[in-house]
Amino acid sequence: MLLDIPDDFSEKLTEKYEYALKNDFLVFNGIDAVVEIDHYSANSGQIQDDEKLKEIEEDLIDIEYTTFNPRKETVEPAHGTVDKNPFNKPEPELTIFEEFGGENEFKVVFNKFPLVPRHFMMVTNEFKPQSTPLSTNELVGVYSILSKLKSTTSEETHSWLAFYNCGPQSGASQPHKHVQFMTLPDKTKFTPFAENVAKKSGPFMPNDKEEPLQNESLPFAHFVAKLPDLKEMEADDLSMYFVSLLQRALTVIKENEVVDHISYNVLMTTEYMMVVPRSHSKYNGSKFGVNSCGYAGLILCREKEYLTLCKEVGPITILKELGFPKQAADHSEEFKY
Repeated sequence: MLLDIPDDFSEKLTEKYEYALKNDFLVFNGIDAVVEIDHYSANSGQIQDDEKLKEIEEDLIDIEYTTFNPRKETVEPAHGTVDKNPFNKPEPELTIFEEFGGENEFKVVFNKFPLVPRHFMMVTNEFKPQSTPLSTNELVGVYSILSKLKSTTSEETHSWLAFYNCGPQSGASQPHKHVQFMTLPDKTKFTPFAENVAKKSGPFMPNDKEEPLQNESLPFAHFVAKLPDLKEMEADDLSMYFVSLLQRALTVIKENEVVDHISYNVLMTTEYMMVVPRSHSKYNGSKFGVNSCGYAGLILCREKEYLTLCKEVGPITILKELGFPKQAADHSEEFKY
């Protein structure tokens, strides 16, 4: 099932990133970022002190806040169109693979304005809208990259996450289809809640008798599947895992009578996949927005006032407002897609 990727992919990724950074082909926005990690009770939404962490370990939600001011030389591209978008002709210095995939339908390029080192993307060569579901070929491409990074990178402290922002209220910044890859925070200090959910189960494909996994204490709809080992999975299986989760997300969207958009986030590692249906991209009419990263527990604050907002309102409340109430998922008696 896996695509052929050179064994030195991780090494070359680091070398090319460092060259692009040194020669100003990309702008690293994380240089002055302030990072802090808080631990919340999924049930109460309240921050927990160190003494209580062990007591509520299964109920714990880790949130990493990153506050940063974009560098002055950062001129991020406007929301693109079919004809004008930054993925049409990326700079050679930012291009990792010009052609990738079983039919060479993708390219792999660095994010020009990363907040995390080595942040890169798998982009379709031909324009495809960011509002379309992930295809089997796209899922295999994503899984192949994650598998190669896992097998060739020391994961003692950091592991990789792939994410896809689908639809106008998902937090997507460009309409040209792309899946993003970035390293997660130090795993000795931070664990995405979906990973904790997946750890409690063996792999199974959700169906009409077995519901996807969820953290029962969280108030927003989210659907998680534990993935089997590579040797037990074919390309069609990977696609079916995605479809089974997407089906639940679309049902929630329809039951909430959303008619003007279909938006959701997809988060994936080699161990699990999660789909989160989205109602809004920005909180309560403000400029503060959240994409897939927020549902991994990674809250990006371009201004200090956004950090203040998050802490005053509570990140779990904000994630609920930008998604759908979990009750809507619990009470779905049939799947309409």
